[in-house]
Amino acid sequence: MSDTVNPEEVPTFHKLSLEPAVDEKASANSTRTPSFHSIPASDTRSQRKFEDYSGTLKTSDTDYEQPTGPIRTPFAHPVSSCKPLPRAALTAEQARKYDSLLATVLAWTHIPTTSTKNSPATPIEDDERMWLTRECLLRYLRATSWNTAEASKRLLNTITWRREYEVASITGDMVSVENETGKQRILGYDINARPCLHMSPGKQNTKKSEMQIKHLVFMLERAVDLMPPGQETTALLIDFKNSTSGGSPSVGQGKQTLTILQGHYPERLGKALISDRKLVARSMRLNVADIDRTSTLVHCNIFQTYQSFH
Repeated sequence: MSDTVNPEEVPTFHKLSLEPAVDEKASANSTRTPSFHSIPASDTRSQRKFEDYSGTLKTSDTDYEQPTGPIRTPFAHPVSSCKPLPRAALTAEQARKYDSLLATVLAWTHIPTTSTKNSPATPIEDDERMWLTRECLLRYLRATSWNTAEASKRLLNTITWRREYEVASITGDMVSVENETGKQRILGYDINARPCLHMSPGKQNTKKSEMQIKHLVFMLERAVDLMPPGQETTALLIDFKNSTSGGSPSVGQGKQTLTILQGHYPERLGKALISDRKLVARSMRLNVADIDRTSTLVHCNIFQTYQSFH
């Protein structure tokens, strides 16, 4: 069997697969063990988006099947009725600014290892270049009101932060103790195919520590992994039922969380639902809205029950 791969062909595969990586019956006759879970060309249930070398976004035209009964396993993808909201086409000026930012990013060869002044820089890694997608650059441009210099600065700061905070090294095993009570869950999609990140502060089970922040970052990264083609945002659902002041984040943790969300996950919050605890919710509404004044404020709503969420 030839291992030669045509560079024009981009394979599709599950990042987070809910199916076994190897067919047990077939594996007995197999002489080769795959290093990841490949999806046959005939299986279009979990097509991932990709860009060709010209920068053209390609997506699958296949709709997912509607469920016919109760769903008892995690949602691997949204149903076909859930569609991302289309984005407006770039204006000529916006396209020019994108091209300018892209040229700047392509010229990067070294990235600082930490955020401290005069930190040593090391060559940019392949996975860091892959993170700098067209959609990523456009998110930072929108978040900075299309200021190319500011967008470039924030992008560089984020890559440096991801190195310093070792985001890629945060694993489920590392933060598992933080989620033993299910205080954060990624379950389902909203009507615009946004992955839903549920938070229940009332289920807090650990003392205030840096690991709580790492747990949040881990969950945000997994929500991004589950975004279908054409969707770049998540729906945040916070239920303050049974929460207490002792289980609430400290002022320092709150500031650190806002800094991470605003600085390193811009344009990622598509909609927010806050239920119960009106006083706490009103206060949090102002803080969450500050994450992104250009788009988040209009989608941040306070409801008493999840049933009001449409």
